[in-house]
Amino acid sequence: MKIFAVILLAIIAVLGWQTYSGRNGILQYRETEQKLKAASSHTERLQRRNQALEDEISDLKQGNRVVEELARSELGMVKQDETFYRVIEKEDKPSPSK
Repeated sequence: MKIFAVILLAIIAVLGWQTYSGRNGILQYRETEQKLKAASSHTERLQRRNQALEDEISDLKQGNRVVEELARSELGMVKQDETFYRVIEKEDKPSPSK
C-alpha cells in the first residue's frame, strides 16, 4: 500500500510539473501572452503611421496647394516677387504698477 501511495504521489507531482512548466504549460502561456501584447502594440503604432502616410498621399494627390504648403512649411520656400515676413508675437509681461 505504501508503494502505491508513493507511485501515486510521484505521478501527481509529474503531472503538476508538466502542467506548470511543460509544453503548453502555464509558463509558456504567459510568455506567449506577453509576446502577443507587444506585437499588438507594435501593430497599432504601425497602423497609425500607415494611416498618417495614406492621408498625406491623399492630400498630395488632391492638388498643388498641398505641395506648395509643404514646400513653404518644411523647406521655407518663397515665391518670386514675394516678401517673407516673420511675425514674432510679444510675450505678455505684467505692466509696472504706477
